[in-house]
Amino acid sequence: MVRFTIFGVPVEIQPWFWLTAAILSRGIDARTPEQFKLALLFIFAATISILVHEFGHALVGRRLGGGRARVVLWAFGGLAYNEGGRFTRWQRFWMIAAGPGAGFALFLLLVAVLLVAFGPRDGATLVSLGLFNTGGGVSSSTAAFFSERYALFSLISDFLWINFWWGLVNLLPVMPLDGGQITEIFVKPRKRVHEIALVAAVAMALVGALWLQSIYVTLLFGYLAWKNYQDAKAITWQ
Repeated sequence: MVRFTIFGVPVEIQPWFWLTAAILSRGIDARTPEQFKLALLFIFAATISILVHEFGHALVGRRLGGGRARVVLWAFGGLAYNEGGRFTRWQRFWMIAAGPGAGFALFLLLVAVLLVAFGPRDGATLVSLGLFNTGGGVSSSTAAFFSERYALFSLISDFLWINFWWGLVNLLPVMPLDGGQITEIFVKPRKRVHEIALVAAVAMALVGALWLQSIYVTLLFGYLAWKNYQDAKAITWQ
């Protein structure tokens, strides 16, 4: 267990977080020092990015509703708490939205740095490579710069990929993701929230299995589909 405090907010990183990050980084399958180094860089990028996301929740929540903020990183990502905080509907909306908002802000900051450092054309190409692993060629000077710094390129790509794609996925209307919690604020009754979440989670599980071919995405959203089905069914019994 790792514990520390930033901006007056206690942070706890549980052991299962490191295991999940290692699986996502393919560090468990690393066979060479280079592969192991790239896996560590991914884990570093994921840890920082998730902390930025959760601190978006925690700091905005503390500002709007008070309470005692704390952050926990666990197996499936992170959680931000504002114990004792009191929120109106719109304050809760902004607190939830601040998480993915912080991640997208970090993404845009990286994009801006790349565009300034390498020029609009090469910067845009580097962003495209980071997000889609596709793009045109870069100038000889940019290619030469990264030819000796592949680890730096990998780290930048990891930050771009995580803060963009994970941010979008987190906005899906699936409980307990941020998108699901935002849906819960505006959609009534609560049973309808879980029905929407069930459909979205099943669709995402199919995308993970058939298109992305990601066992992690398939299992995660398969579990969330089952959980929302159970939650929706439980409400009908009340």
